[in-house]
Amino acid sequence: MSKDGQPEWQQAYQAALLEVDPAKLGDRILAAYAAIHEAAKNNSDLDHESLSDALSNLRVLRREAGLPANDPNEKGPEPLAPDL
Repeated sequence: MSKDGQPEWQQAYQAALLEVDPAKLGDRILAAYAAIHEAAKNNSDLDHESLSDALSNLRVLRREAGLPANDPNEKGPEPLAPDL
């Protein structure tokens, strides 16, 4: 949890959504993916629907920004749970 009471994954997610510098957007998206997956692994009390929605929005953002969907040098995000 951050100083302002907002979960770390939400801060990373919002940073990706609000990034205006195309050179930084890819890194922000990857950081948000990582923060969401870390939160899902470490806290079973989270609202998994919100996490799933955030991951979906990040995929759209990545596509709209013209970033590659699958970079051969990076491991893509894994599903949070089989039912999501």
